[in-house]
Amino acid sequence: MFNPGACTLEERWSKLLQDRRLKFNMAVALEALKICETLEGILKATFGPNGLDVLLNSSSGNILITNNGAVILKSLNLDSLVGRTIVEKIISYCCVSGNGGTSLLFLLTAVLREATVLTGIRAKDNGMDISSHQRQSLVALSRTFHEFESSSLEVVLVPVLDKIAVKTDLELNYFSVIKQRIARLFVTTLNGKFPIGTVLHFSELLSELMTRTWNSSVMLLKDSVLHLIDEFPQICIEVTGLPVLSSQVKSGILIPRGFATEQEGVPTNLQDFMFVVMNCSLDTSEPETSSSIRIRNNVGFDASIQWKRKQVQKQITMFADKNVRLILSSQSVSDLVLHFCRQHEIAAVSMMPQEYADYICKCAGVLAIDSLDGDNLSELFLVKGISCGLHTVGHHRFVHLQFDSINCKFIPHSILLCSPAQGLCKQYYLALHHALKCVKMSCSKDGKKLLFLPGAGACELAMNFRLKAFSNNVTDSHLLLVLKILGKALQTIPKMLHENSFSLTDQKDNFMFCLNEIERSWKQDGKLLGIDAKTGKPVDPYNAEIYEPFQAKLLLLQSLLQCLSQLLRTEKFIGVQKKS
Repeated sequence: MFNPGACTLEERWSKLLQDRRLKFNMAVALEALKICETLEGILKATFGPNGLDVLLNSSSGNILITNNGAVILKSLNLDSLVGRTIVEKIISYCCVSGNGGTSLLFLLTAVLREATVLTGIRAKDNGMDISSHQRQSLVALSRTFHEFESSSLEVVLVPVLDKIAVKTDLELNYFSVIKQRIARLFVTTLNGKFPIGTVLHFSELLSELMTRTWNSSVMLLKDSVLHLIDEFPQICIEVTGLPVLSSQVKSGILIPRGFATEQEGVPTNLQDFMFVVMNCSLDTSEPETSSSIRIRNNVGFDASIQWKRKQVQKQITMFADKNVRLILSSQSVSDLVLHFCRQHEIAAVSMMPQEYADYICKCAGVLAIDSLDGDNLSELFLVKGISCGLHTVGHHRFVHLQFDSINCKFIPHSILLCSPAQGLCKQYYLALHHALKCVKMSCSKDGKKLLFLPGAGACELAMNFRLKAFSNNVTDSHLLLVLKILGKALQTIPKMLHENSFSLTDQKDNFMFCLNEIERSWKQDGKLLGIDAKTGKPVDPYNAEIYEPFQAKLLLLQSLLQCLSQLLRTEKFIGVQKKS
């Protein structure tokens, strides 16, 4: 069990930092390497389909079980400025891509390892600065990494990625193919995080949610996915105490509240009713200017009560005249309001979370009522409902709302995410949210195609082969060095998959044999292979339908090169404290 609130990673490399002069004088690249190697040791066993979980226990007592690299790194308390910088880069990448934080760390570690070896940088016991020649070498490497990222990446590596990509036009004619390939992308993304039965169930749920939303909208698939990502806290409802296979997709919106009235929903025989969303109280009338009322006796008090009663009755009658049969309020609803709601057979939901009020208004394309000043209810506040009732799952109660989508861009859907325990439910929630981001990163820039790259380390090996071929025509010594470093680092991903396959007695000796076989297949047959995470042997990722998002891989390379360029040209990190 790993407790991020109780210990820090600095203990792993404290010997390197005992001398204060060493901390500020040695090359940042070397310190970054030591930190990356420590982080790599933590995440190495979590990588791939056979990855093991880490149990995170926060200082508040919350428990989360995960093998997501970004989540684990985010939970660590790092004192090192270099370490925090590296972790922030990885988390920033994962916030966009949804996955691949561990791969980015492995590649960064491999490149820094090669760079420090080739430049001859070593930690010195006396804490002296690195030589001017070594400093020049680091600056030259930093500049070359930057130039490769800004000018050569699109020319050298993007064409090979485009060549090996699986492309699908986003048209309704190919709906079944699109759904199948998206489901396989979800399987690749979630594989290793949960048992295979759970992975397949979640993949089916997500693909159904996404294709239903897209099929019912006028938006592009990419825009539909962006909507699901942004509104996921309101779309995915966590339900504890039930088996995971009870999870399901439901049309409409599920509000985690019960009804304030005895009438739990709108009668099913009413196929045409209206509802409103309110952000104000029905029985509170505030004057435009500050004022006060003095009540001298019981007669005046009774008169004020009757006036308030008439005001509330007037508002509820106005709602009833507009065929409003449901009030969704983010504020509390008083007994007086409920009394008149019962008289007019209007159902009410009180204290609805503000996020759900905003979400319903966004989906329905209407405005919430913020004040009740006028005597007429504008059409801008009215939504035509289809059905509304109480939906019970275990001991959890929800208001299930469905409304007319004529004026909407799409029909909203929800996921009931079930789990036996809260910790597992949070793990499922994060994994599904990250998986949706992977679909976003699979869409082309114009949103008209799905672009998948072969997984199982095949994509990295294809780039490795391309860098080898490209280096034959390069004369610049610094660029040759960068190509050599990157090419060797790209082998890290399939190598880690091979080591974590747990199927061979000595993976290190056999990986080179697999690598040679894959390279021969690529050069002679034009067939790209990867590493089977279960057997450790070469596998055809196209036949196995192991897919990874195209844009995420490109962003991974860009993030890697940018991070390297920054680290290699940084001389020192200095923490500055504010004066008390």
